[in-house]
Amino acid sequence: MELANIKQSGVCSGSSMARQLQVVALLLLLKAAAAAAASSSSTVVAGMVFCDQCKDGARGLFDYPLFGARVAIQCGGGDTPLTVRECNTNWFGGFSVRLEGSPDMNRCTARVVQATGHCGAATPGAPRELTLAFRMLGLALYTVPPLLSQPLHAMDFCPAAPAPAPPAPAAATADALALAPASSSSSSPPLTPPLVSSPAPHLPPPVSSPAPHLPPPVSSPAPPLPPFWRRRQPRHLPPVWRRVPTLPQPKHDVQPLPPPPPPSQPALATTGSACTYDKWALNWCGWRVVTPNTTVAMAFGPAAAQRYGLEMTLREALEGRGDMYRTLLREATAALLNTYYNAPGNGGFLYPTTASVIDHMNAALLGSEQRILLEGARFRRANSGGGRATKLPCDLPPCN
Repeated sequence: MELANIKQSGVCSGSSMARQLQVVALLLLLKAAAAAAASSSSTVVAGMVFCDQCKDGARGLFDYPLFGARVAIQCGGGDTPLTVRECNTNWFGGFSVRLEGSPDMNRCTARVVQATGHCGAATPGAPRELTLAFRMLGLALYTVPPLLSQPLHAMDFCPAAPAPAPPAPAAATADALALAPASSSSSSPPLTPPLVSSPAPHLPPPVSSPAPHLPPPVSSPAPPLPPFWRRRQPRHLPPVWRRVPTLPQPKHDVQPLPPPPPPSQPALATTGSACTYDKWALNWCGWRVVTPNTTVAMAFGPAAAQRYGLEMTLREALEGRGDMYRTLLREATAALLNTYYNAPGNGGFLYPTTASVIDHMNAALLGSEQRILLEGARFRRANSGGGRATKLPCDLPPCN
């Protein structure tokens, strides 16, 4: 019996010790994981840079992502903040900065210190404050609103600025001036009671010398007073001019005039322009917003960059043929140039905005082969001036 009790107590003490070892090992593992997470924490700052071609201070229709712009992350206030890190934007105008550790970036800003192309001629843009998007698992992500870089002068195709508000009418100013005395009189302070002064001391009357004798003044006769009632004079009206009578003219045999010709029908005025890809390839001076060296990835977005690469330009896109993807890109590029050339909202070209061309292009690239052929045919019909009641002409100006 005693031997059995000793064995049972030994087994219990062994199991309790194993449990304690497991708890200690678990605590050590948690501590090591916490230290590893603290040592591998990092902070990321991300944003985008756009070229503000109209200099309106906001992202609009004619603004595009700026490639190769230099962005600086600065911390600290004052006139000379401390620059923490600098980086360049990618093909899509985006930038990201990775910092080791988890510093507090709420008081830091991001600004464009150097831009490229015609958007780099003006002074650098204003800084924008960073905003914490999330913080979890040792990673902190800060975002910044879109940064803008402006050219020296606004582009010619930008809409005109709104007219200033008319000044306030003079009648309202006169009414305000007329009401001013009344308000000031109504708000005047109450009158104070008069002060009671002590009686003046009694002084003897002064001795006055006799006045010299002057002759009486000679008065002129008073003018006669006007009568209380005067007869009203009659009003003379201006004479009425009558037409001078004319003598009857002798009648002559007058030949009747021929009837006027019927009015000619005016030519129907067409608005807008539609040009095919071959005319855009020969007329470089008619390009707007984009240039022949603009890449397809920058003009159409990520889906086109994945299909056609990052190096293909719009000049090369207009030369594509033989493949349905190249044919789609050729016709979509011509449609994009026609949309940029026509004024927005004129109702001429079949695709009213550049966003509609890009959306149809991306939908075709992400769809089936039948969708690619269908969108290519639609782009070609629009570039030829079809799709409307009247066919649009191609009015590109000649290049000198």
